[in-house]
Amino acid sequence: MTDLQTVKQAMGLTALFPEEARRYLAHTADGRPLRDIAREAGCHPSTILRQVRKLELLRDDPLVDRALAREGAETLAGQTTPAGLDAVTEAMRLLCHSRAMMLYRHGVQHAAIVKTVGEGDTVVLGTVDLDVAAALVLRNWVAQDGRSALKRYRITDEGRSYLPRLVAARDARAARATGDQVDLLPVAETDRRSRDRSQPGGPGSESPLSVLARRRGADGKPFLTSEFVAAGDRLHEDFAIAGFAKSDLLGWDRPEALQPLYDKAQQMTDRRRSEAVCRTLDAVKDLGPGLSEVVLRCCCLREGLEATEKRLGWSARSGKVVLRIALQRLSLFYSGTRASQRILIG
Repeated sequence: MTDLQTVKQAMGLTALFPEEARRYLAHTADGRPLRDIAREAGCHPSTILRQVRKLELLRDDPLVDRALAREGAETLAGQTTPAGLDAVTEAMRLLCHSRAMMLYRHGVQHAAIVKTVGEGDTVVLGTVDLDVAAALVLRNWVAQDGRSALKRYRITDEGRSYLPRLVAARDARAARATGDQVDLLPVAETDRRSRDRSQPGGPGSESPLSVLARRRGADGKPFLTSEFVAAGDRLHEDFAIAGFAKSDLLGWDRPEALQPLYDKAQQMTDRRRSEAVCRTLDAVKDLGPGLSEVVLRCCCLREGLEATEKRLGWSARSGKVVLRIALQRLSLFYSGTRASQRILIG
């Protein structure tokens, strides 16, 4: 068995080491011809050649270079699949915080995830194993922001769209371990929706919050404050952990309609998931039927503003104003006593 096959077998899942990287190692480390790899992969040799060239260019990144070195690949093989996936999921979750980034300098033992607060103060949210950090770069879930000795990485739109799938898989493993029946949303359905969202030009390929956060008003200030964006990301995270189906929280017109979902949460043995369900329901109830609809569609389902306006029968370009109002209220909810009554995620 080759070293490459050992890596693949030990990891048991492609989430940490993408297929392109394994093909690259098969050619550069194991010396296999491109035609053999292409025949095994069921594609043209030119496709493998492009992947090899792309990975060669990526080796300018010290994290990628370390991962693609033979000793780096052997280190990856030592990661247990659940622990490795949980580490990836936690790192991605932290990077979803507003103004968060991953920092790495050559020679250190771990990358750090930090968040800028106030007037430039930095708070460390956590540390990341270098193999996990490299996997995030290889997967294009994070990308370098600027060029300097201190490498800065921020989560990409592709990374944000993939996070619900990682969270759902992690919670499904936890549910199986505790014997909890996950009945709000099957993992396979979450997996399908996550793939749909990640398709270029598909529904929610980029979060409306990401688009609006880049815009500025006539006064030069951001259209959405960092607090508003953080509130939207927080709801998206709670929604993903809770595992709601697409239509579960849409179209409700009175609080009593949400009670069956509260009842399901009380029956769950997974406390973290149960709290996420209740926290999401509390936020939706606090917003009310109208404002919660636009926030759920734009923040949780990643539906574009134009599509939301058409679905709700609103005039063009009115959605962003309503969304900002809703996010303002949502930020007050998450910072208020009502949300703090439950254990917070991050």
